[in-house]
Amino acid sequence: MTQKQAPPPHFDVIIIGAGPAGATCALQLRHSKLNVLLIDKATFPRSKTCGDAITGRSIKTLVRCCPELLQQFRSFPQKTEIKHTRLNINRRHPIDIHWVNEAYCCRRVDFDQTLLQGVRQYAPNVQILEGFQVDDIVQDNTLPGKYLVGNSKQQRYFSTQFLVGSDGTQSIVNKKLTTTRLEQDHHAGAVRAYFSGVKGLHLNRTEVFVLPEFMPGYFWVFPLSEDTANVGFGMLTRSIARQKVNLKDSFYAFIQASAELKARFDESTQLGKPEGFGLALGSRRVPMSGDHFLLTGDAASLIDPASGEGISNAIVSGKVAAETIVLAFQKQDFSADFVKDYEKKLFKIIGKELKTSTILLRSFFVAPWLLDLGAYLMANPFFKRLAKKLM
Repeated sequence: MTQKQAPPPHFDVIIIGAGPAGATCALQLRHSKLNVLLIDKATFPRSKTCGDAITGRSIKTLVRCCPELLQQFRSFPQKTEIKHTRLNINRRHPIDIHWVNEAYCCRRVDFDQTLLQGVRQYAPNVQILEGFQVDDIVQDNTLPGKYLVGNSKQQRYFSTQFLVGSDGTQSIVNKKLTTTRLEQDHHAGAVRAYFSGVKGLHLNRTEVFVLPEFMPGYFWVFPLSEDTANVGFGMLTRSIARQKVNLKDSFYAFIQASAELKARFDESTQLGKPEGFGLALGSRRVPMSGDHFLLTGDAASLIDPASGEGISNAIVSGKVAAETIVLAFQKQDFSADFVKDYEKKLFKIIGKELKTSTILLRSFFVAPWLLDLGAYLMANPFFKRLAKKLM
């Protein structure tokens, strides 16, 4: 930008990424009187490769954040309410876990669109910019804000006092403002596909399968209708590299290796190609805040290491991020030390579960036989209750 050019539009807060973390952050800022810009590279509704499970913590957080929106979502027909999870471990007798909290399966294309529509409807102080790829972030103290955010090819920029990275595992905010990089021990890969004509689906029950020949990984079947399901297989990236695993091949091989799955999928129809995606696991603490910025959701490596679920932690992080931002503006303190309080508050909520899940993941990786022990113990009601808290 030259001196002759007009100054870029200024916003108090810019959120990059309009998925669950970014949308929740925007919704939580709706009463703040701050001028907010929510940017996403996609145009909604857009597909998002995911397991499509919306857990109890997600719902409870959204109730506190925007009860009007959640009430609309409850009446949304294209979802299934989940009340049970069936664990099929090493061909043992299935273990059923019954949930107390409200949870759903819903395609991300629909769920994320619902959240963004909620921002449009209930957050008038938030401007939404879709189809805009942010590829440049510059610190510029001559501007009203701290950061210049934009697209270098289009030469279109915006300035902001506070920047929120809610832009997923490949976050440009993370890449530009922290030194965190992908590590295979703290990352997983997965593939998922949609199938119709799957036999034996229960609308209120998700299913997880584990087989010793596919460790350390698991297979899931999440129902979206009476005969349609989100089906996937995931594994630690370190194991994928060491064992030279082709995830798509393993996805189909898993179905054939399980007598139950083979029978249930023998007349099914795959809807589209299997899609791959990466997961930044919360098995390590990474820098997720700094001078005038913070990271939320997958950009902050908050995915549960044991279950691979990331939506709930993304939503929680978006809410806590917004609360931190409001305090920063009230105090006019955007320093790294002040913003660090975001991490402290967040990990008071999710830290113990991430730590427990990390211990479980590492234990199963080193000693796979522990899964058999776990299957045995989970017949005990106490361990069933513990499992509910971890999934």
